[in-house]
Amino acid sequence: MALKVLIVEDQFLEADSLSIILKKEGHEIHGVAKSVEEAIKLIDKRKPDIVLVDVFLKGKLTGIDLARLLDQKNIPFIFLTANSNSITMEEALATKPFGFLVKPFREREILMTLNIAVYRHQKGVEFSSRQQRWLSQLLQDIVEMNGTKSEKMLALVKALTSFMPFDFIVIDPDLNNADENAVYRYQRIAFDEYERFDFAQNPDHDQRWPTLVEIRRKNREKRTSFYLNGVEYTEYSKSNIVEEKIRKIKDFQSMLWVPLLKHWDLDMSVAFYCCNNSAYSSEHIELIGSVHELLCSVINSIRKSQNDQYSPPMNLRTKYPGQLLKPELEGIIGRSPKLLEALDKVSQVAPFDNTVLIMGETGVGKEGLVKALHQLSNRKAKPFVKVNCAAIPVNLVESELFGHEKGAFTGSVEKRLGKFELANGGTLFLDEIGELPVEVQSKLLRAIQEKEIERVGGRTTIRTDVRIIAATNRNLLQEIADGNFRLDLYYRLNVFPITLAPLRERKRDIPALANHFLKSFGKTSGGKDVTLSEAAMKQLHNYHWPGNIRELQHLIERHVLLAKKPVIDSFEMPEPLPMARFSQGPGPEIKSFDEMDKEHIIFALRRCNGKVSGQGGACELLKLPPTTLRSKMKRLGITWPIK
Repeated sequence: MALKVLIVEDQFLEADSLSIILKKEGHEIHGVAKSVEEAIKLIDKRKPDIVLVDVFLKGKLTGIDLARLLDQKNIPFIFLTANSNSITMEEALATKPFGFLVKPFREREILMTLNIAVYRHQKGVEFSSRQQRWLSQLLQDIVEMNGTKSEKMLALVKALTSFMPFDFIVIDPDLNNADENAVYRYQRIAFDEYERFDFAQNPDHDQRWPTLVEIRRKNREKRTSFYLNGVEYTEYSKSNIVEEKIRKIKDFQSMLWVPLLKHWDLDMSVAFYCCNNSAYSSEHIELIGSVHELLCSVINSIRKSQNDQYSPPMNLRTKYPGQLLKPELEGIIGRSPKLLEALDKVSQVAPFDNTVLIMGETGVGKEGLVKALHQLSNRKAKPFVKVNCAAIPVNLVESELFGHEKGAFTGSVEKRLGKFELANGGTLFLDEIGELPVEVQSKLLRAIQEKEIERVGGRTTIRTDVRIIAATNRNLLQEIADGNFRLDLYYRLNVFPITLAPLRERKRDIPALANHFLKSFGKTSGGKDVTLSEAAMKQLHNYHWPGNIRELQHLIERHVLLAKKPVIDSFEMPEPLPMARFSQGPGPEIKSFDEMDKEHIIFALRRCNGKVSGQGGACELLKLPPTTLRSKMKRLGITWPIK
């Protein structure tokens, strides 16, 4: 497919080289810009299909600044960079690029990266379109359903959950109704459970919430949807007393405001609040904008419903994402916001065939999400094949994945099918994908991209139909920077990423997990009925869990087996691992350079018994001129003998 490509590169030779390669492949060069300002002018004249933009450009604005604008305009872009270090990549990755090209460019890499970017963009557009149709059908069902105001409002809240992430939602169905309880406020307390902030039943809620007059006065000023994440939301709240009151209720980190207009006048509103500091994006604005009229119709129908008029409730014809997944049945335990965020993503993507990359530390429960993705998909009746990439010997990886023919190598006495063929029609789970040898990664990329494989020693290609789910506990960006993982494979796998937070970041889940393991191991240990004391639970909460859920599971299993009475009063906690890179606990005190210099010089003087210069003196040990050492000693207040 011929593409209109805009190149934003301030080096003439590199821009010219890219132009020649792309024209040769039949693509149209939309233009070449040397700066962000030039690029914006070209984009305003005619929208390109894709943009190749250098991360570092001359002038005040960088390629990352342009990338943020391209993301808002829903234009796919690829970064050009001579620097593949992880810090630069993490900053650039936050703008959601569709690929990276590291200089110097090779023709094959340019074309492959362009193809992957187009593929990812198409998949993203398809996914957004499916989400829009799904949400639209749900909203239409709510308009037509029977039920009271509260029943229809709760149905709306549940329908919105997976499409618009939130921990708290405020729906004001009629800005002209002065009744405080006419506003619906719901807190999400579990995957598919919600609690209403009802001032009539809970007067204490009223003390924590701004008055209706305050909120509406603030809201009438804003007539277009917008979102704020992290520091932006915190700073916005500091300058807005009403918003600060709301933010402090649950320490919210992000918000999305959606005004609903009627005859160009603000008539209704929806506000989403989330504890995640990067919950919202332009995609959410686009999605909610696509169903604006339907959302108005739903809220208007709720406004007309009567609370005191009973009518038999009607189930929605369309299932909302939360109805598809039952976390407890999949062995997924917990109610923390970060876990619910991951589960929402699972329920969104599970029914479709998109490639999914699950990231998280060892022991966080990634495999539970993988099984849920398979069970909720249209492939659930077909094979589920798991490959542990870290457990296969390097010289057998290719044979294990793609199979081999008889006589392909020494010891291959018969034909063997690989994991791709065994999973045909179903799901292939590539666990520990970060451990895959670099020499096999290119063949895996081809198998995913072309949907065909070639057995080791074979001469024909074999078509395959598998859904790929990959998982890793490694930082793949760092692996790419270190040359251990292919950038093009990363982008092929990273179509729909899901990050599962470590246990130390979701300690709210510890009581539920602990009780689950107590019951489970109690049954397998002779029917013991064991509980935890308050002190024991506090121990679990205060520990930093480098081994995550698996470590908690093993700790409880051990103590249930050793329990002599029905209550575990305390745990024998594991010793902290030395130099653990994942430790979040307080480390050693950071000393200044002067303090470290002083200690080092004193150590050298003691070793030399106070001798500064000459053979066997401190200057010789420290490899410093005598004048320099004496100057340092004077500045740092060091005298001999040491006081």
